[in-house]
Amino acid sequence: MNNLYSYAIEKSPRTPEIILELSGVLRYMLYECKAKYVSLSKEVEQLENFTNLGRLQIEGRGTVSFSKSIIQSNFWIAPLILIAFLENALKHGSSSQTGDIIILVDIKITEDGLLYFKCSNTYKTQTNTNNLDSGIGLENVKKRLAIIYPKAHTLQIKANEETYEVELTIDLKKSQE
Repeated sequence: MNNLYSYAIEKSPRTPEIILELSGVLRYMLYECKAKYVSLSKEVEQLENFTNLGRLQIEGRGTVSFSKSIIQSNFWIAPLILIAFLENALKHGSSSQTGDIIILVDIKITEDGLLYFKCSNTYKTQTNTNNLDSGIGLENVKKRLAIIYPKAHTLQIKANEETYEVELTIDLKKSQE
């Protein structure tokens, strides 16, 4: 919202586009995420929209990259699982650095229903990112994964001096049997 406000003040021609993307993300979160599962294609679409909004947040200070390889998309997934990791990357990546921010998102879905998700971001440890693992959003996602995808997911979180990386694999077929 702060970015939207800044663009509106500057009378940027991008303001209507931003409002439209934000509207889509909010509509999805408010109305379509009430079900236990949502279509994978819808979730990936919203992840892309959220990535686009994130680009505005760090505009001129770095890059946000989104890549996807979806062989088959007729699967279902618990809503807002993936977006939580992207939100974390955007928050910690942009709040700890004034420049050279790099956020990478890669999602792959195989025809046999394996979802591979990777999200990484650069950050500076000397700022407000000392306890990345202790965020309430991250803990909630871990709990949701354990409840919704028991024995059907793996989650690895790696952090070093400059990079924070999440790798998540979900067997979408196994989870809905």
